[in-house]
Amino acid sequence: MKIEWFSHKDNLGAVTIYANNICLNKQASNYFVDAYAVAIGVDSDTNNIVIKNVSQEEVDSLLVDKESLNKISIKSSYGRITGKFLIDRINEILKLDFNKQVAYKYNARWNTGSKMLIVECGGKEDVV
Repeated sequence: MKIEWFSHKDNLGAVTIYANNICLNKQASNYFVDAYAVAIGVDSDTNNIVIKNVSQEEVDSLLVDKESLNKISIKSSYGRITGKFLIDRINEILKLDFNKQVAYKYNARWNTGSKMLIVECGGKEDVV
């Protein structure tokens, strides 16, 4: 008998983009429990959204520009990043249509080397 056991570590994070916020499921939000703020960008080669955990020390030592940071709220089962301007910028690149669809849900994976959450949009809608 050959058994392959499943691990909770195999779970992918999920990120859902709404018209006014970005919601991270428990698996994805766990990487930001200690975050002071997050920096968010889009990889122009892949159209993947990148969310970086930013610590208070990085802000204090001027390693990051405070104007490029977003607040993240972590609850017991999810995380939320709000900001209409942020969502508008993401819409410019990903061409999301919230009149047609209420939310767009994507897989997300943590990149340990760069300490960033990669939201696998790849230009495709609703891949989860």
